[in-house]
Amino acid sequence: MRTLKDIKLIKLKTHIEPDGKLVPIEFNKDIPFKVRRIFYVYGVHDQIDRGQHSHYSTKQILICLNGEVEVMCDDGHKRKTWVLNNPSDALYIPELIWDEQVYKSNDTVLLVLASTTYNSGDYIEDYERFKRIKEDIGELIK
Repeated sequence: MRTLKDIKLIKLKTHIEPDGKLVPIEFNKDIPFKVRRIFYVYGVHDQIDRGQHSHYSTKQILICLNGEVEVMCDDGHKRKTWVLNNPSDALYIPELIWDEQVYKSNDTVLLVLASTTYNSGDYIEDYERFKRIKEDIGELIK
């Protein structure tokens, strides 16, 4: 059963050089899954809150490349919020964790690395349904 303890803030190694900073991302070392999809969200202005869903099987890494975003994660029992505002920080969110993002500035760019290709059937977009699914899984593993 996935809980908030499974969410990890990964500090990506940053190479600071006189002409800039370089942050390499190694998929077998820094990312705990094989990446199948990469996308980014930017230009969020009228709708500051995004996400508001969970996935049955998709694992994600969120990296705020510019600006600041608050990421609230919920395991069906507890909630915790992380603030991403450093491109060297990567937030790992496993499957069956509800997450929501609040974009704190119009210039925010959020990069997402996902373990699956897009599949609308993988989304749980109703919070009450998410909680019922988590309860059912909890009962199965008892």
